[in-house]
Amino acid sequence: MVDMVIAQDGDWHGAVFDVSREQINDLLEDKEVKSLIWLQKVGYAWLKGSQNEYKPYLFVGAMGKGFKESMPVYLIEGRMPENGSEIILPKHVETNGGVKFEIGDTLSLSIGDRISDGFKLNQNNAYLHEKDGGETEELIIREQRTFNVVGFYERPGFEPYIAPGYTALTVENGSGADDYDAYIKLEKMGNITGFMDEKFQEHARRINDDLLEFSGVIDNGSFRAVLYGLAGILIALIMFGSILLIYNAFSISVSERTKQFGLLASIGATRRQMLKSVLFEACFLSLIGIPFGLLAGVLGIGITLKLTEDLFVSFLNVGYGVVLDLDVSLAAVVVAVVVGFVTVLISAYLPARRALKISPIDAIRQTNDIKIKAKKVKTSKLTYKLFGFEGMIASKNFKRNRKKYRTTVVSLFMSVVLFISASSFCAYLTEASNSVISDSGYDIIYTFTPDMREKYSFDKLYEELAKVNGVIDSSYGYTNYGVIEYARISTESLNREYVDFCNKIFGENHIDMDLGHYDIPIVISFIDDATYEEYLKQNSIVSEKNSNSDIPGAVLVDFVKIYVEDKFYTFNVFDKKAEDIVIEKLGDREAVDGQKLNIIAVTDNTPLGVYGNSSNRLTLIYPFSAISEVSGEENSDVDVVMYFKTKDHRVVFDRLYRALEDKKLSTVNLFDYAESKEASRAVVTVVNVFSYGFIILISLIALANVFNTISTNISLRRREFAMLKSIGMTQKGFNKMMNYECLLYGIKGLMYGIPVSIGVTYLIYRSIIEGWEAKFFIPWYSIVITVGSVFIVVFSTMLYSMSKIKKDNPIDALRNENL
Repeated sequence: MVDMVIAQDGDWHGAVFDVSREQINDLLEDKEVKSLIWLQKVGYAWLKGSQNEYKPYLFVGAMGKGFKESMPVYLIEGRMPENGSEIILPKHVETNGGVKFEIGDTLSLSIGDRISDGFKLNQNNAYLHEKDGGETEELIIREQRTFNVVGFYERPGFEPYIAPGYTALTVENGSGADDYDAYIKLEKMGNITGFMDEKFQEHARRINDDLLEFSGVIDNGSFRAVLYGLAGILIALIMFGSILLIYNAFSISVSERTKQFGLLASIGATRRQMLKSVLFEACFLSLIGIPFGLLAGVLGIGITLKLTEDLFVSFLNVGYGVVLDLDVSLAAVVVAVVVGFVTVLISAYLPARRALKISPIDAIRQTNDIKIKAKKVKTSKLTYKLFGFEGMIASKNFKRNRKKYRTTVVSLFMSVVLFISASSFCAYLTEASNSVISDSGYDIIYTFTPDMREKYSFDKLYEELAKVNGVIDSSYGYTNYGVIEYARISTESLNREYVDFCNKIFGENHIDMDLGHYDIPIVISFIDDATYEEYLKQNSIVSEKNSNSDIPGAVLVDFVKIYVEDKFYTFNVFDKKAEDIVIEKLGDREAVDGQKLNIIAVTDNTPLGVYGNSSNRLTLIYPFSAISEVSGEENSDVDVVMYFKTKDHRVVFDRLYRALEDKKLSTVNLFDYAESKEASRAVVTVVNVFSYGFIILISLIALANVFNTISTNISLRRREFAMLKSIGMTQKGFNKMMNYECLLYGIKGLMYGIPVSIGVTYLIYRSIIEGWEAKFFIPWYSIVITVGSVFIVVFSTMLYSMSKIKKDNPIDALRNENL
């Protein structure tokens, strides 16, 4: 993340704008400053032929020493300028401005300053267009300069999106305006805020917040709370599962080791010697298992990162040359080694210590392994009736030797907790990422303006562009974003949680329930009739006109997303069905009443071309043919936006671009939306990849634990089974007995595991809501899967283990003292 922030924004801690050369020299001599780069602001020149009326200039900047190495200047074609008469131009001069240059072109520029009402404007001040009304600006020419174009580069991250000039870069030559932007790195990154406040109180300045945050210098409360909360829970789950797996591997064979220790003690071995032999065995196993585990872990995450490298890089867009390298954390390795080794030693030491306390005779006879009293092994008559003699024997076995069975139940309990907790983690994380990061569904948009109708037929153009190879879906529409409209809603239909939230955040009486109505901003979207009808069909919505109105019914998108105080909140505004919701469209917010709207459906789904709600407002969806009836505008008088969903947005963008050029239509309004949203889409994908990877990891740990525990237990009971065979128990009887034991294991494991899993799910929920306000929910599907999986794993493991001992000769098994 640090590498990608540097690749996009540059390697600096703080930036100060509009400083003089003298201040640059002072910074160079400052001992706190580790490094300094700067850009001389040569000035603005008119860009002849610019088709973007809000970006009519070339902004010429002269790079100081080290600028191109530390800032995001990425060449596409040609070479870097080597002197003050050479210049490189950004790619979007052509793609956004519609002005095409070639390497070798000569630019004669009249350079000056943008002035408005006596003030000098810069790249952070949007162009003051005369058609917007209010203040305007003029360009005061200072000098004439000639440049030779030597290359083209990617749109720079240091150019604001509102900037009125395309940033052209040359090299500082000691002349020109005494006006600089300086980018500072300090010896101590954490001092940058105080440094900037002390040195540049009168200047506009900026802190590289992302770099400082990812470097751990500044704290985003909600971000860090979610990160550390979830990380703590995940680490605890993995450690809990791993430690229990190791412990069970050693402690399950206590009975066997007890007899072994008794034999060793009878021939003169001291307790210390036996303990040392056990610990030596544990160390020997650790020397094999721990390095193998480290290598497997590093290899596993290395492969995962390699497969998801493009997704990570796209967080901050592609094209910056950032490589996702595997960086093994020494601290994590040390912790894994220490925890693993200590767990092995404790797991070996505890059963050995218990066994060594028993006298050699008792240890050999194993008289202390099973201590029973008649009342404790008494079974219910219901058990005998349901499962017969075999079930009764299984129940008595369960009660007389609780240690062995407890180990199996604990393994199942842990498996249930791990799987449900991992599923809950994934469910909450996916839900949060999908709610916070909205995806419109389309990849490329093209805006068709009314004046273009004189050059080309809209219907014909849309049909041709929709058939371009690589376009898999398309639609067109119009949304009145530029018109501020309100709707009056009856307070009786509002969701109470939404009301309480608004009154808490926006003021106590923001929504006055006693007033009886509430006015909320609305956005009206019109989508082409074919897409609209398909949308209604997919959502099982019946379109009907209200008999009291000529206006067709509207689909209401009832979902709002609000970002307040570093936290995302998502709500449904209404708690009633469509037919019970009364909405009036206001001609003026102060109006006493408005025009009643016919709401035919309430949904949180949107068709291709409708983005949905953002901030605290609602979206109404109508067919495109209803524009004149609803808004009073004619279809031919509005900017119509075409939406394209593609297989590969970059390839299709180039094809659409060429198709528009061939028709001599403007390409300025063609926008690769997917490129700007690639980061957020990648976040969702990465969340899913790592979430399911985590579930698989946890499931493998749980499965290994259960399999090891049950199979070892069965193996240690071979003499017991031989004895039952010798008194006449049939194979059918064995099956009934083992089926009953499986049910006991599964039921007890679930009985303890599910409540604890719900508790862990609640802890995950508490961590998530630090950054995303949500309701507590339990992923019931994971509980259903867990219940089924527990019995499948238990029964299959039991069948596998029993198949291993099915052919045992009872006499040989009874004679074998090692069983």
